[in-house]
Amino acid sequence: MNTLKLQRVGRNYYGHIAYKDEDGKYYLDIDMVHSKFPETLYHCSPSDDMDGEPGFPLKAKFEITNPLTDKELRMQNFRFEYSMLSRLKGECEAFIGRTGNEEEDKWDCRYRNVRNIWGTSIESHIDEMKSLWNKIPEDIKPEWCSWEDIQRYEQVMPTL
Repeated sequence: MNTLKLQRVGRNYYGHIAYKDEDGKYYLDIDMVHSKFPETLYHCSPSDDMDGEPGFPLKAKFEITNPLTDKELRMQNFRFEYSMLSRLKGECEAFIGRTGNEEEDKWDCRYRNVRNIWGTSIESHIDEMKSLWNKIPEDIKPEWCSWEDIQRYEQVMPTL
């Protein structure tokens, strides 16, 4: 029996890591704890759609040509922190105003409205951002949210 050569192509709609074979068929890693070389993959139904449902376990031998790196595996361990930090950053931007046009920005219920941000106050909101930022190791800190961004929100938001 031939060994399937699979290439990791990303995550599907449900957050499962998707792999694609040379024939264009997709397979899913539905384990919640990922490894470089998963033991079991599942056929995707329909087979040509990575957002399909996981089906039966793959019985054939397979080889992954581009496994997860150590850095990606470490980043996976901080997925909650990344997600929450992204949410809090988005709320800060909405509070300040995303476009600079007050008429357009005021349609967002979070625009200059402390009741509609995650924290009970601006201070608690920023404190949670700092806490999440500090939990993430230095070499995998997000590029889309810097410490300077958090400090800027801390300075600007109370003045609005």
